[in-house]
Amino acid sequence: MPRNILHIGAASRLALYDLEEIDRRLSGQGELNAQWMLIVKQALIVAANLADLEPSVRHLYKNRPALAAEFKNHEKAYGFAKYVRNILVGHVNDDLLAKAFEWKPELLQLLADNDDRTGFLINIFVLETALNTYVDQNENHLVFNGDTDLAYPPDWNRFLGFLEGVVRGGIAFSKLIVAAAQEDMPAPPEGDEHLLGYINAGRTTFARIKK
Repeated sequence: MPRNILHIGAASRLALYDLEEIDRRLSGQGELNAQWMLIVKQALIVAANLADLEPSVRHLYKNRPALAAEFKNHEKAYGFAKYVRNILVGHVNDDLLAKAFEWKPELLQLLADNDDRTGFLINIFVLETALNTYVDQNENHLVFNGDTDLAYPPDWNRFLGFLEGVVRGGIAFSKLIVAAAQEDMPAPPEGDEHLLGYINAGRTTFARIKK
């Protein structure tokens, strides 16, 4: 079902709030650790969700070239975020895990341990595998220039810079969507119409929402 302007406004506000909080935490997070891993996963989920929202906001591009240009600036990054969300962060793909065992054979030893450090390394190695599988049919990387090894400082800094760009680009895009939606959405109800909304709220029933 196509999103109406209120739905677009709400979805973009959710994304903006999350991305601004992620950016705040990411700015103070210079160390490769478990907290960083959670930030990365959340950033990729929100960026991917914002990319999913984009087709429904294209009608807002008319007379708003800055909105279209902002998405275009980071379109490749959003595609990457959706890819990693779909094979790792949102769902763990069996083919990804098979490739991870091939890329990092030490995973076989790590899976036999139960401490926090090994759990973190398992996350890192599977994330690396996801990054390295984002290639074309000729095995050319679509975002980075070559394989990524997050334990290697230049690769770590490259990925961190990329992630910050995705998050801050998403913030800029979300702000423009919010502003456009606020221009087009109807004024909040007043008087009897406002009261009727609360009466209807009292009659609300809930059911499981289908995907």
